[in-house]
Amino acid sequence: MENIKTDIIRSLKEELSKLFIVGVSVFLFILFFQPFPLNFVDFENRLLFITGYGVITFLISGLILAVLPLFTPKWLNINELKSNLPFIPGFLLLVLNATAFAFYLRYVGTVHLSLYIVFKIVLVSLLPLIILMVIHKQKLLKHGFNLLKNQNNLLLKKLQEFERIEDEKEIEIFSNNKSDKLSVKYKNIISVKSADNYIEISYLKNNSTEKKLIRNTLKNIEEQLSGKQFFIRCHRTSIVNILFVEKLLRTQNGNSLQMSILEEDVPVSRQYLLKVKEAISTYK
Repeated sequence: MENIKTDIIRSLKEELSKLFIVGVSVFLFILFFQPFPLNFVDFENRLLFITGYGVITFLISGLILAVLPLFTPKWLNINELKSNLPFIPGFLLLVLNATAFAFYLRYVGTVHLSLYIVFKIVLVSLLPLIILMVIHKQKLLKHGFNLLKNQNNLLLKKLQEFERIEDEKEIEIFSNNKSDKLSVKYKNIISVKSADNYIEISYLKNNSTEKKLIRNTLKNIEEQLSGKQFFIRCHRTSIVNILFVEKLLRTQNGNSLQMSILEEDVPVSRQYLLKVKEAISTYK
């Protein structure tokens, strides 16, 4: 019960602050554009008279959009996130504002209401409705953005969980004649280098670096690792796990990768340099 009361009070405060902005906007519009005659009011009282329009707008808007929805939420709830504002509160706001402006101008300002002035009253009465529509659209877009953001975060978590599970899986690397094989987790592979008719696989095992020679081709291993984006070809003789890359080095002899747990650097050829830089910026 206490939570419901707190939510109602917070919602009411938010609505009134929004309607205060609407009232101030009407005041500023009439002050700068002066759509109604103001010659009957001296300069000192002119500001006070114009303030009355803002007060009228705030009171009527507050009645229709903040107070009445508490008693008739089905018909007057303007806070519902629909594509457009509800028709009934918008229509009431326009009619009551126009009527109040007309009475205020006629009996407080003692201005004769011609057809032209009545037309301008209706146009000015549309201003609060237009401002509320803009605020409503902004709120709708923000709500949609938050929904998409939450969905994106959820999908990202699922993707990360999927990648984590995939990384925990083992890859089986066989020799050409199937007489030898290495079973190692994807995430533990550091690099793969070709050595004549063999490949040298550097990998982690029990927190230490191990190396194994297997008779196979680098092309075959590259195909096996193709589904893992953090494995990248950096040279015609080398594939590295970008997660183990410390930094890209540039020397007189060319470019190379300094690995975090390997003593020797891995060469980078010009052919793969751009892709290596992109991978480092993505995963490091």
